[in-house]
Amino acid sequence: MAGKYVTSENDLPADPTGEEIRLQVSDERTKEIFDVKARIDQDPENLTDPEELTVVKGPHENIEEEWYIEVIETDNGDRIDVELLESTMEQVDDQTTVINTRSKEVKTLLQYLTERGEFESVSEASRTIMLEYLSDAYPDLVSEYIDLKVESERTELASELHEGE
Repeated sequence: MAGKYVTSENDLPADPTGEEIRLQVSDERTKEIFDVKARIDQDPENLTDPEELTVVKGPHENIEEEWYIEVIETDNGDRIDVELLESTMEQVDDQTTVINTRSKEVKTLLQYLTERGEFESVSEASRTIMLEYLSDAYPDLVSEYIDLKVESERTELASELHEGE
């Protein structure tokens, strides 16, 4: 991303100056839309790597203010394939949940952490470390999985309760 960006005042919090925020911007030239984590300010001196940002406002978004944006992180547009995630959840329900890395290195490190008392078992160490990594590296995927899991459990419980009537 490089260039001049446009966003709507409606996408901004009340006082966005200097705060790390998430917002949707479009490239003024290509019209491509991005979801970004950024800092914005009306003074470019307050940002490390400022780029021009036009904030449109008003009932017809025909009023423009010139701001500056420092993009911290860009959503590359990869959306979660919900259908694939749902079918994967269904497949895993019918399979064993054992994960085998076939790695002496990983096994050694996990065993060490277990023997040191940081985890109750190698399985707990493996689960904890993998879940922490997935939460950090793929927060959107984890969030979508949680939503689907909760909805699935809600549907299952509702079905069980209606059977009892």
